[in-house]
Amino acid sequence: MAEVEKQNARQRILDVSIALFSKKGYTGVGVREIANEANVNLAMISYYFNGKVGILKEIFEYFFDRYLPIFDDINNAALTPETCFRQLVQKLIQFIRDNTELFLMVYNELPLDVPEVSEIKAKRIGELIQKMSGMMIRFGIDPEDRQLFSIVGPSLISAILTQFRLRPVIQHLFQIEPDESYYQRYTETICSLFLEGVSGIKSIAI
Repeated sequence: MAEVEKQNARQRILDVSIALFSKKGYTGVGVREIANEANVNLAMISYYFNGKVGILKEIFEYFFDRYLPIFDDINNAALTPETCFRQLVQKLIQFIRDNTELFLMVYNELPLDVPEVSEIKAKRIGELIQKMSGMMIRFGIDPEDRQLFSIVGPSLISAILTQFRLRPVIQHLFQIEPDESYYQRYTETICSLFLEGVSGIKSIAI
């Protein structure tokens, strides 16, 4: 029972940290606030994570362990590049729907200059670039063109993520409650924008 409680406490610290970092940013949250929200003794944070930086490192690893497998099938030679791209966008949107706070938190904190986390970020983003290279080649994009590579990938994620970052505003302004049909159309729109340009949206503007 004690072991289960320890596991629960550790997970609560992670869950609370993700929520707090997502809302306030890593630098805006202290370990005492995390401990209070997680209902744990302050010493447990040091015990499990060796401080706040340890929590951040754990969150990054936790995120990429779940995020990178999304890209495993994007180079399926049996499918056209366009089909692989559409499947990728669909999976990305579903992943963000299921892990909104986690994704927003990691996305916002990626530029953060924390030396202890730099190695993790470099290693994991390197893995992501490696997975994306095959799809770039299939679309005729040279992965050695680092400028273009640095534009295309972040642009896609930013285009997808904007809706989630602005969801409260969108819901209030347009009186829209995103549901399955909304996200299906959202997926189609993002795909058309990237594959066909703005003119491609006409085909789905029904």
